[in-house]
Amino acid sequence: MLNIRKITAVIACMACLVSCSEAEDFASDTESKNSVSQTISVGENGVTEIIAPAEDSEEYSLGDYRISESGIKLYYEEENIPTELMLTLERYFTSFQNRDFELYKTCLAADYVERYNKYLIENYSHDGEEYTLQNSFELQCDNIRNFMIEEILNTDEVPEDDTHTGDFKITRIRAEESELLEGETTDSLVEKYFDYLDGVFDMDYYNYISEQADGFKYFTFYVIAEGEDGEEHRIISAMDIVFAEKDGKYYTFG
Repeated sequence: MLNIRKITAVIACMACLVSCSEAEDFASDTESKNSVSQTISVGENGVTEIIAPAEDSEEYSLGDYRISESGIKLYYEEENIPTELMLTLERYFTSFQNRDFELYKTCLAADYVERYNKYLIENYSHDGEEYTLQNSFELQCDNIRNFMIEEILNTDEVPEDDTHTGDFKITRIRAEESELLEGETTDSLVEKYFDYLDGVFDMDYYNYISEQADGFKYFTFYVIAEGEDGEEHRIISAMDIVFAEKDGKYYTFG
């Protein structure tokens, strides 16, 4: 059954990053399935044409969307978020959904994969056991599943005796330009995003990547997925991310 109030309330709580009206709009309904109708054609760019929900449908307030080959509904404006970038974001989270480490690596900058894997081995291995990028990836998979369980149980902490797996199937992803506060620019937010990696790698990693990339994309995104209870839940809400662009392809860092 549809749980609009729950999803809307959760997203609205993230109003520090997006306006309440935008957050409330990104609710979801369980009537739509995570599959592409046979009457809908996916183009060579990997998505359908823009689909406008019927005015009397529960999806109407969510706005127009496209559907990818995997059946996920994608909400974005192409002039701000290129389709290839949106599909990369989809693959990134599909890797967590399917615990697909190889797919995950294709969404990351190659230099980051090598450099961060080395950092993890050197700093987090113990008792003769290496801690690698794959271990970090598995931890992220588990964390997202915990988010799903918390949503299903409507709690802030998963009970120790809980039997849910937290497995999920992504149904919707929304991406939009991040709201800038006074004095902020997209460039300054990108540079700030790299502060952690500058320290981890003991170098100006932002400048290093800038010299190789054609540009950066900084934006806010949401992920809605169906859980074990058959309902859609917010598992990621109003989070910011950076992708570097190189030759029309996009890569992230984490």
